[in-house]
Amino acid sequence: MFKSPLITIAFLFFSSMAFCQADTAAAAKYFQKGYGLEAAKKYKEALAEYDSCVTANPNYNKVYLYRGLVKYYLLDFKGSVDDYTKFIAANPESAMAFDDRGYSRFLLGDNDGAMADYNKSITLNANIMRPYLNRGGLKSKLGQFKEAVADFNIALTLSPDNANLYFNIGVAQGVLEDYAAAVESFNCAIKIDPAFEQAYLYRATTKSLMRDFPGAADDFAKCLNINPKNSQALLSRGAMKLDQGDKTGACIDFNAALALGDKRAVEVIKENCKSK
Repeated sequence: MFKSPLITIAFLFFSSMAFCQADTAAAAKYFQKGYGLEAAKKYKEALAEYDSCVTANPNYNKVYLYRGLVKYYLLDFKGSVDDYTKFIAANPESAMAFDDRGYSRFLLGDNDGAMADYNKSITLNANIMRPYLNRGGLKSKLGQFKEAVADFNIALTLSPDNANLYFNIGVAQGVLEDYAAAVESFNCAIKIDPAFEQAYLYRATTKSLMRDFPGAADDFAKCLNINPKNSQALLSRGAMKLDQGDKTGACIDFNAALALGDKRAVEVIKENCKSK
């Protein structure tokens, strides 16, 4: 029986459509299962489901965004960048994807790539806090502390109750030797989060540099009250005591840091805590 080529082509077209729909349905099933596992922080299991999703339908594009995040959690930063790149190819206006890829590039040491991604993310949407935070962090890494503070301050306008932003501003101000401003930034971080261990540590160190030893001692104590195993606080407090001429007290702190496994204390003890 003769079949019209048009009918044959139409039949093949509809058969192809049905096949794609089946693939999409399977991909969606794998994706939803992977998403649930990712939400439960079962990242290896989630990755397996997302891989199955891609096998079922490589054009199920949103899986690349989520698989990129799972690979980030699993410390596969190169794989993460590759997946974000695939997602961006189909979604070039996604500010979030550029920011996410930028952070994975940052962790790979690709500073230029990270900066380009953060800039693109901000160009696409200037009203998201995280790209400014991440770009500020990269600028701090590059020694551009004034520029970093500028980015952190923009982020602060978008998230005014963010303790981490105040903390990052304080760290940059401290490096710039604007100690009074740094203390004020740490004050703001602690006001928002009274259990902010690192903010107490950095405020203590800054006060020590300002020769406010009582204030520094109080902050070191608060930091260690939150986390008695913070060996950096012990080393820094020991250094402050040494600066004040209290070698005995300093050596007690240095030895306490060593007891916690901090190998940095070895040379300090060797140099300053010699037995008579």
